[in-house]
Amino acid sequence: MKKLIALFAVALALGVNSTSRAESLFTENEVSLMGFANYTDKTDDYWGGGIGLTYFFARHIGIGASTTWTDFEGAFFDNLSGEAYLRLPLGQSPLAIYGVGSAGYTWEFNNWFFGAGGGAEFRFSKQFGVFSDIQWLFNEGGEQNGVGVRLGLRLGM
Repeated sequence: MKKLIALFAVALALGVNSTSRAESLFTENEVSLMGFANYTDKTDDYWGGGIGLTYFFARHIGIGASTTWTDFEGAFFDNLSGEAYLRLPLGQSPLAIYGVGSAGYTWEFNNWFFGAGGGAEFRFSKQFGVFSDIQWLFNEGGEQNGVGVRLGLRLGM
């Protein structure tokens, strides 16, 4: 009986350890740097890259800013956007799904844009993960609306 109790205690301790590890992958007061490839479908197809910074002040709620480059002529930054995130870690797994909303300005078309969509992030550790999201981008004036897709790396700071 003592062996069974000891085995149960070890299994319980291992289970608690794995649960706390998975839950601690997505925490509050979390700052991350993002680097990503992006595709934007407006009047033409635009491929490029981008960088961003996010801050989750609560486990489920965060804010961020990002910029992308799809046109290497003209302005150094093609656009700048502010983002809001609503994140839902999936139980004990290293996976979280999220909703994202954005608002920003694009110098390429000289107009404001807004976006809404969702994505997923997989964490290998607290400091390193991969993500992908998709947004429908609404442009000022209702012209050149389209899909924006990002696929990238997230580095915790």
